[in-house]
Amino acid sequence: MTKDFEIIKKQYGEQFAQYCRDNFSTIQECGDGVLSAHIESMFAHNKSLYRDLVEQGQLESFKNYVNFIFFGNTEESANNYVVDTPYNIMKKAGYTLYECNTVKEVAKFKSYYETEEALCTFDNIKSRLKRCHIFFAVKDNVDKIQRVNFTNPQRQDEYGTSVISLQFDRGLVNSLSIKNRYNHTVANSDSTFSNNLENIYPGLTQSFINYYNYKILPIAQDLELDSYTRANDGKLYKVNKLVNGYYYCPNNIMIGEKSRNVIQVDANTK
Repeated sequence: MTKDFEIIKKQYGEQFAQYCRDNFSTIQECGDGVLSAHIESMFAHNKSLYRDLVEQGQLESFKNYVNFIFFGNTEESANNYVVDTPYNIMKKAGYTLYECNTVKEVAKFKSYYETEEALCTFDNIKSRLKRCHIFFAVKDNVDKIQRVNFTNPQRQDEYGTSVISLQFDRGLVNSLSIKNRYNHTVANSDSTFSNNLENIYPGLTQSFINYYNYKILPIAQDLELDSYTRANDGKLYKVNKLVNGYYYCPNNIMIGEKSRNVIQVDANTK
């Protein structure tokens, strides 16, 4: 048996190892041990992963996800756009884009939000900057778009999308959340434009990939599993329970609900 098969079998179970052996032959051709290292970089050790993928109907999504992270987006359509900077493309969409690297740079955008609708980002900017690459995009006519004129707010109405925050997770996968000006006043305010940059302007996804070297998964190729959470090391962890702001995971691991930090707990701790 190969090194890959033995490692994956030990950490994730025999059925999962067999599935990987049967479905990732191209990655295995890159060398014995490459596939197992790749899997371990994305998923915490977990013997129930295969069962969860089957029960949630996610085997095909899992396969696409693993291949995408390893090979990148090889679809020809992704390369059909003229390469331009995110700043220029956002300008075409009527926005001015700002990258924020400091607490001060993030805080200055709080003035655009009503007190009861301010982003949670502003509550602990320093922590959020450690977890995410943060951008704000402001509509060029923002001064003419007044909250008082929107008595029945909708997630993607003119006011809601006049100031948006694009937040990319730091780590192996730069998962994106596009946050609305209404914050939690409307449903799914942190999934504005369905978290799809193409819904803002065609070519914006590839522009961020090229300009910042982000690993952005196409919406159809992202992997979301019930009862799993992504920590700030980029891995997906199975969650047994959430107690007092901490996810409790297999193998004596805790993950902060807000910080996303991974804490290895001593098994002998009472």
